Amino acid sequence: MTLLELLYNKPDQILLEATNSLVRAHLPHYEKFKASDINERFKKLLHSITKCVEKNSCNELTSYMDKLSDERFSMGFEPTEVQVALNIFEEALWKNIDEKVDEDKQVAAMKLITNIVGKAKQEMLGEYAILEKS
Repeated sequence: MTLLELLYNKPDQILLEATNSLVRAHLPHYEKFKASDINERFKKLLHSITKCVEKNSCNELTSYMDKLSDERFSMGFEPTEVQVALNIFEEALWKNIDEKVDEDKQVAAMKLITNIVGKAKQEMLGEYAILEKS
């Protein structure tokens, strides 16, 4: 299985693992959401990440992270909470890559996911810096 096949065919497993991990993390602002709400939010993130993999471009994710950062900032989330949520999601992706992607494709898939999620984190922090100054 390739990374794209994983993203297309096994999104529910990735979303379930990420959602359950974020619920267990007991982050102050995320605790206000039901698990189903977290799952829906992660579904949007997964969609953006999938588009990045398809197009080999982070434009979709950049746009999504700008919107997400504005939303989280206005709700009083600290950037560390958003960062932890992104880390949890990345960990769920890595776990599924390790378990389901063909062994000879795993390192490349992990590298690509690390680059994409790293870009998401940079975008989020940059947007928070702009919002804090305004």
